[in-house]
Amino acid sequence: MNLLRYPVLGMNRKTNLLALATHLRQSGKSYSEIHKEIGVPKSTLSNWFVNKKWSQQVKRKLQIKWSEIDTNRLIKINKNRRFITLIKYARYRKEATESFQKLVGLPLFLIGLSLYWGEGQKIENGVVGLINSDVNLLKTIVSFYRKILKVPEEKLRVALFVYKDNNLDKALNFWSKNLKIPRSQFIKTQVLPSRAKLTKRKVKHGICNIYFSNTEFNIKIQQWIKLLARKQV
Repeated sequence: MNLLRYPVLGMNRKTNLLALATHLRQSGKSYSEIHKEIGVPKSTLSNWFVNKKWSQQVKRKLQIKWSEIDTNRLIKINKNRRFITLIKYARYRKEATESFQKLVGLPLFLIGLSLYWGEGQKIENGVVGLINSDVNLLKTIVSFYRKILKVPEEKLRVALFVYKDNNLDKALNFWSKNLKIPRSQFIKTQVLPSRAKLTKRKVKHGICNIYFSNTEFNIKIQQWIKLLARKQV
């Protein structure tokens, strides 16, 4: 507390502090700032000024001021985060470009990437996934995930869509056995209304979405697809 900065307003300490606090509050200081200046507890300052209209006006001005500061700070933080994200994505694309020439000679890479190009999810949302009812196609995609992308087994997820007429338990066992993914990793199962018999025969065991969450591979796959497209020109 540095009272030498202020004129002596009287011999009574409380009166002196109240006068100093009033001066500081009227100049636009917050309770925290006044406490640091003259040592008066914030609870005491609140008791002194809570019912003063001019103090309430100071409070509103301070709220507007700090709101603007916080907004500018958030904007700055978000800009920094976006910049960091763009740098990270650029690194993923560079790594994908560097690895493409080596991977393009592997049949499973070409087959898996081509299947993903035609059927896979291509939105940059951090998820790698492909949905289909063809068991052989999905077995190939799972091999692509496992052998090319080296996805850990515990990261693989399955969302199963079956029709009301299908036997759900049999469908779960069918896909779990063929894909070699435990039923505990079938995260989402949705039962759809029945459709025409022809359609039901085609999707006897339902429709599977095989996916995992990984922003890096989501970006790299998009880059590999672009490189594969250029190679065909």
